[in-house]
Amino acid sequence: MVEFTWSKLVEYFHDQHKEITNDLLEGKTWSTYAFSTWEGNRRKSEKHYVKAFSAQEMRYQVVTSHNPSSAGGGNHSYDIRLLERTCSCGKWQNIGIPVHILNHALSTYSHAFVVPKSQSLWREPMGRKWLPNLALVRGKGRPVKSRIRNEMDGVRNKDRAPGSRREDADLIESQPKQTCGLCHASGHNRKKCPQSFVASISGHVPN
Repeated sequence: MVEFTWSKLVEYFHDQHKEITNDLLEGKTWSTYAFSTWEGNRRKSEKHYVKAFSAQEMRYQVVTSHNPSSAGGGNHSYDIRLLERTCSCGKWQNIGIPVHILNHALSTYSHAFVVPKSQSLWREPMGRKWLPNLALVRGKGRPVKSRIRNEMDGVRNKDRAPGSRREDADLIESQPKQTCGLCHASGHNRKKCPQSFVASISGHVPN
């Protein structure tokens, strides 16, 4: 599991670094994620209403359109200050678009990973060794029922350690023995009754 996680992480960093490098060679400046986020916000802004409050301070009021399908229903007013690059909603200050410049994204995925050594070359770990608890390993066969049986189940009470298997035949719940519906003997049913074979033969004997 550790080796699989390590290999997937290395593969992801390698693919991201390769993709960003190709975007830089094509002359792009923004990352794909940043551009898609900006494009989504641009489409939303087409339905907003902008009102200038101060041209000197570049302060504006933005009112969103009415949208019954949204959580807040729309029709909200926000204070936009372009010089400070802030909005009263707080989304841009708190979230923004992380690592939107390709050069910054490239440095993020430029980490050099070390090729893992073969397990035969590993050093012995220092300190305590963690060993699995064999008592917690599930045993073979079907799991044992945890219900404690008593005299009402037709069994004898015996001292038994918690969690131990019930190997004693006396601890098996007593059930009425199978009785044949044809000869009324125990140990078999009507289909396996010896007399059923005799009766079938005698029934086909011509008179």
